[in-house]
Amino acid sequence: MWTTKTLALIAALGALGLAGCGKSGDEAPKAAVDQKELISSINGYLSTAEKTCIPVPVRFGDPVDEKYEALTEPNGAQLAALVKAGLVKVAPVEGEAGKVQFNVTEEGTNYYTGLTEPAGPGFCSGTLEVDKVVEDKVAEQTANYQRHTVTYTYKVANPAGWQTNPDILAQYPKFAEIVTKVGDAQLKNDVEGRGKGWNVVETTQFAN
Repeated sequence: MWTTKTLALIAALGALGLAGCGKSGDEAPKAAVDQKELISSINGYLSTAEKTCIPVPVRFGDPVDEKYEALTEPNGAQLAALVKAGLVKVAPVEGEAGKVQFNVTEEGTNYYTGLTEPAGPGFCSGTLEVDKVVEDKVAEQTANYQRHTVTYTYKVANPAGWQTNPDILAQYPKFAEIVTKVGDAQLKNDVEGRGKGWNVVETTQFAN
């Protein structure tokens, strides 16, 4: 006959055996993802994405009609907005009557970049940064690879005074959409890692 103590000992040993079967020596637990590292990789991407930059619709020094405000090619209304904001200045073209050209002002040099396209160099009002993470979703995970889809609100670091200029906002609608929805609109990026840091793998878009 089995005694009560014997039955209890058998049950305990069985439980230990089942627990041992539930774990494989080949399955080491994954280290927790440091969300600060994900945010850092996204901020690095955003710092070069030029989302807070506006282009000058004509190359500096290229002559245009002196009645440029009415032009559609290049965009005269945008040129007028840049002049009113104090970022570019108008000058006559020597030897070409009825023509003017544009150059950066002293104030404009604080925000000038030669990188913005499509038409020419432009001006940047700070850079976007992650404000708050709304969702961090694991999209794919294997032994040596992880991909996260991170949805977040954003802020503008070091914004320029002309960022809220009504003429600029009216003539640059994409720029206006970015800066007027700070802290409210959401951006989304896929970020991948292979154990040696993280990299953004998709272009930033407004989340639907």
